[in-house]
Amino acid sequence: MILMDTRRGMTGLETAIILVAFVITAATFAFVVLNMGFLTAEKAQSVISAGMTEASSSLLMDSGLIAQFDNVTGSQQYVYLKKMTFYLKLSQGHEPIDLSSDKLVATYTNERSHGAIYSTAVANETVMTIRGINSDGDQLLKVGEKFRVTIDFTAMASADMDPCDVDLYARPYESFRVELRPATGAVLAIERQIPAVYTTVMVID
Repeated sequence: MILMDTRRGMTGLETAIILVAFVITAATFAFVVLNMGFLTAEKAQSVISAGMTEASSSLLMDSGLIAQFDNVTGSQQYVYLKKMTFYLKLSQGHEPIDLSSDKLVATYTNERSHGAIYSTAVANETVMTIRGINSDGDQLLKVGEKFRVTIDFTAMASADMDPCDVDLYARPYESFRVELRPATGAVLAIERQIPAVYTTVMVID
């Protein structure tokens, strides 16, 4: 009587089972790795997009800087910048920007002092006013709309400036800087040097 050896068949079956298990494990691991790669790439794309949004300027000046001065008939040392006006528009491809005082912060710096002139933290909220020219009535600056910004330096409160016990006004031959900081997007910096002043109203480019 001839007995057949069945151990060889069992060994082949066990090997096949182990191979299938390895293949399934490898496929699962590959799926996890690919999924993590896709998530990482998507996150990197979101970070890059957010960085581009923050780095690009969304606020633009739509005109020159219209400055009003006082004491223009006397010596230049007594002349001071009392008010300025400029217009804002939104650059193409950007989302609307909220220009209300709880979203936008504006600061003013001259050669002697620095402080906020437009925010909910400013004690005197009449220094800087923003009005829509061809807007739809809200404080959202959209593409195609223009807003007029007026800064009345005579309404500045010393408590909002640092240091507060100095001359807060910009004068001829001095530089000043106004920065508008929206909730998203780059800061719009307006920096000018005042020339010799002989008229009440001047356009400073």
